[in-house]
Parts: sequence; C-alpha cells; structure tokens
Amino acid sequence: MDEPAAFEQLVQFRAPTNLSEAIERAARRRCQSKSDYIRQTLIDRLQTDGASPAAEQQYALVANGSVMLPRGDDPVTTFRPTPDDRGEWFPIENEDSQPFDPVLHWRLKPLPLRLDGERVVRVYPVVPKTMEYA
Repeated sequence: MDEPAAFEQLVQFRAPTNLSEAIERAARRRCQSKSDYIRQTLIDRLQTDGASPAAEQQYALVANGSVMLPRGDDPVTTFRPTPDDRGEWFPIENEDSQPFDPVLHWRLKPLPLRLDGERVVRVYPVVPKTMEYA
C-alpha cells in the first residue's frame, strides 16, 4: 500500500524517538505499516474534527472480464484514470471479510482484487486477535 506512485504528497514531521517507537508498536498490533497507521490515524482524527478529507477513488484496469495483472500479481491501478487501449477502468471498493472491531480483530493484508460486475473489490480479511496472527 505504500507504493511511492500511489501518493503524490509527501508529508514529513519530526518526532522524538519514543513517539516513533510507539507508532511502530501500534502499527504492528494492527498489522499495518507505520505509514498506513499514521495515515489512517490522521484520517480518523480529521473525520472526528469534522474535516473529513475527500477520499479519492482508486480504479483498476479490467480487460476480457478480469483485472489486468501485467506484472505477475500486481494489478494496474490508478487514482486518475485516462483512456487506455488495453481495457476499461472500474472503481475499486474496499470491503472487510466480516464486521471489523479494532478491539477484537486484526485487519490483514488485502486479498487479490476480484471483479464483481461493474466494480472491482478489494477484500481485507478480518481475523480475531489471537497469537496465531500476532
């Protein structure tokens, strides 16, 4: 999820070592990278403060009834689709495999994208917090 091309704006800030370590621990507990954890925490706080950022829609390139995977398992995705002779851009919708409660569950890395009618779905497996997934 932290592909450099996926995010156009780099935001940096200075933090004491103990804050960086706390972020690392918290991110690890949620099976996230530090960047994902910080990004999601900021989005959650902005929404709480009533300043919800407009989420950009991500699209996947679809051809012949399937998501294009020209580089092995990596689908062709973008936030700003332009006409492409290889196929058609379909919106990606993110879903959890079951209702998610951060107190009870971990959200694992997403499963491969799948085509579902006129949309592409990215499913995040939700598992109970047990040592098996720690």
